[in-house]
Amino acid sequence: MGDERESVLDAMDWLLDSFETDKAVSYAEVGGVYQEKTDLVVTGDGPRNTTEFTETGVWLRVFADGAADYRYTNSLDEDSLRDVADRAIRSGKVLAQKEPGRFDAYTTHRGTHDGWASEGIHTCSLDEKTSVIEEALAAADDLELDRQWANYNDAHIEEAVGTTTDSVVRTTLDRARIKISLSLTDGPKVSRHAGSTEGAGFLDEIVDTCEAAATDARSLSNTDPVGVSIGETSVALSPVAAGQLFHFVSHYLETDTCYMGMSPYDVGDRIGPEGLDIEDTVHAGSWAARAYDTEVKPTTPTRLVSNGQIERLLHNTTTAAEEGTFPAGNSVPSLGFTEPPRIHARHLEVAAGDAAALREGADVYVNRFREPWFRDEFERVQRKGLFPPSVLYAKDIDRKSEDRPDCGSAEFPIAEAYRLDGGERAGRVDGLSLDYTPDVLRTVSQIGDVRETVTGVCEKHKSRLPFAVTTPGVRLEAPLREKE
Repeated sequence: MGDERESVLDAMDWLLDSFETDKAVSYAEVGGVYQEKTDLVVTGDGPRNTTEFTETGVWLRVFADGAADYRYTNSLDEDSLRDVADRAIRSGKVLAQKEPGRFDAYTTHRGTHDGWASEGIHTCSLDEKTSVIEEALAAADDLELDRQWANYNDAHIEEAVGTTTDSVVRTTLDRARIKISLSLTDGPKVSRHAGSTEGAGFLDEIVDTCEAAATDARSLSNTDPVGVSIGETSVALSPVAAGQLFHFVSHYLETDTCYMGMSPYDVGDRIGPEGLDIEDTVHAGSWAARAYDTEVKPTTPTRLVSNGQIERLLHNTTTAAEEGTFPAGNSVPSLGFTEPPRIHARHLEVAAGDAAALREGADVYVNRFREPWFRDEFERVQRKGLFPPSVLYAKDIDRKSEDRPDCGSAEFPIAEAYRLDGGERAGRVDGLSLDYTPDVLRTVSQIGDVRETVTGVCEKHKSRLPFAVTTPGVRLEAPLREKE
């Protein structure tokens, strides 16, 4: 393994030397990555797939001809590195970006961060991990299920990043997660995600996650479905459902999304009620935590919303230079490093309120949503489509597009919900969606006093990114409609 680590560092140094002497390159970042990884699939019938492997590779982001290109390769021989570097440089000419990209040529960062794990996830054996998951799934043995499965994966990541402006950082990260699915015979599918960068300590959380999922599935299974009036409805969101909603909204606070003309919000706009405070933070041990971003910037907290008004957007170095502000480490790498980094929140923190009984006076209680469906076709296509790692190219996209009145609107399919009667559950709600428009958060009338954390993975222009949100529940007014 020592030789594999050395080969990664040698490849990284070779690329940096190559870029520093190439007149076509204005600036470049290169990362060398060594990973020890595990991938498990366990069903109700036992383990179906168990894999351990080591992966080495290098990623590079190159500014040339005013544009940036991103590449990742596992081939570390000199010919392969020369080929991937040449391709990255040539792609800038092909992109023909109108505004040249900007970068920080003056600030130098040097640092080491050994992660948040007291014991690395790679120190636990494959059998130990499999045994924990089997024990966890046993919490659902009493349920009538059509399907039961868990997908667990982890990576012990050692990464070194260098730039042509002499910044160098070394980091270690133990990232692990599990996705659980319980498909009820007489009810909906219950899906859960849990993730952490705490290393081996995450295994202790898996049983609790499965037990909580089984408890929710049991409640849904034991409750008959009932009808609910369609239209404007008073809805209480659990902290998890509220976290899903706030994560969705945070995408409209990403500067590249704004440059593309896909955000209904501007700095200074009122997005919610007084008392709504949202920060993007970095929690030690959080699923989405990192010490440095891909631009070698320290990850620091930033206030996005204060008293219901948008105070700041999420930036990388380029957009911060454009807007005359500072980057806070929001150039987030994709999981696996195969796709480009994107501007993205790390761990959103929504401040607690003082409401102890959100369900009182509400008609429906939503425990969880499924993935939202965007009403605007342009937005829907752009979010799922590939996009260059050159942020200012977003302005070129905006110049070619028309006004989009449905921008920022989406349907949130309801995964788990109940009708309420006097604040108590009075039947399961199936087959409905919550209709979100940009002014929905302004209808928030209460913010809860108890917070929970939801984690997951979202996709932005093909890059898969980790997210985490810690938030209280809220009560708001929004239309409900039959799920399309």
